[in-house]
Amino acid sequence: MRFWRRRLVALGLAALLVAALVALAADGPQGPQDGKGHGGGLPGATATAAAARDGLPADLDQAAARLMLVGFAGTDARAPFFARLRRSDWGGVVLERANYLGARQLTALTAGVRRVARQAGHGAPLIGAVQLGGEDSAFPDLGPNPEPATRDAADAGAQAAAAGRRLAVAGVRLTFAPAADLASGGGAWEGRGFSDQAATVAGDVRAAVDAYRHAGIAAAVGHFPGEGGASGDPGVGPATVGLSLDELRAADLKPFAAVAHTVPAVQMSGAMYAAWDGVTPATLLPEAVALLRRQGFGGAVVSADLNAVTAVTGGSAAQAAVEALKAGCDLLYVPGDAADQEAARAAVATAIRRGDVSAARVRDALLHADVLRREFAGP
Repeated sequence: MRFWRRRLVALGLAALLVAALVALAADGPQGPQDGKGHGGGLPGATATAAAARDGLPADLDQAAARLMLVGFAGTDARAPFFARLRRSDWGGVVLERANYLGARQLTALTAGVRRVARQAGHGAPLIGAVQLGGEDSAFPDLGPNPEPATRDAADAGAQAAAAGRRLAVAGVRLTFAPAADLASGGGAWEGRGFSDQAATVAGDVRAAVDAYRHAGIAAAVGHFPGEGGASGDPGVGPATVGLSLDELRAADLKPFAAVAHTVPAVQMSGAMYAAWDGVTPATLLPEAVALLRRQGFGGAVVSADLNAVTAVTGGSAAQAAVEALKAGCDLLYVPGDAADQEAARAAVATAIRRGDVSAARVRDALLHADVLRREFAGP
């Protein structure tokens, strides 16, 4: 926690300095404009000045893009996504099985993503994938082994270390792994998770997270506050966890607490929880994110797949993105459809301009996202 606090304080001071300089530039040597001349009364100028006063970047459209993780169709730099990558400073790119033809092709693809972003004057985006092992991996031949096949914590660490080395060589620096969900009988992670015992899962998750960090890989542990008791896979359709908050504390939260002070990212669940209102996905619940922070977690909070979340909310990915940001998510994951991603980016930028999301929440999200990106995105 002290590590993340130092990083956030340093970035916070830098952000305040930049904001002050932008504010001085906006006001000019004669003081603020009265709306006459120099475009002083234009809505864009007003929004820019307001953003500067709030310590936010002047370009809120690009700030919104920095808070997003997006996917795309294609296997090389000829994919239409690359034109969008030139226009927007996306926080990260999440690759899927359809993007993968082999290790050599993957290395070329990730290099192309970084090259285009650099040529456009953007920072290097995080490049990630769901890489839990076996059929739960975007790149099945790069490891690790499926979690149920893990013998003990030492094996979990060894598997993560080997997978981490392969991912790093291929240019993938963010893995949505390991899963800290209990493999409870009849639950969504039966046959997919490390164990149905919280202590065993905690040890395996801790070893894997440490091994990934040593390999230069950011582990995004999922899926808080635990999907072991879910009625189904929230990534496929609506699912409910019928446990009380005390029951979650007794078991499901323990693996997350074991790594809260060291893991760089945690992904929220898209399931609904009886511990709260029973109808809102955890990724949209401020109370659920607050519970994660109370575990001592100081890293980046990643939303669930917001396209999947809309199966519960009935709304759009754009609406879900705004609500997830309000709830405390720092990185908003919208895979797949380009129209959904652009609509989500525009909705987040509009919500920031209107003050629908507090400036403090936006600053906090940008700081957490930027810490993760600067440490793990690579050159």
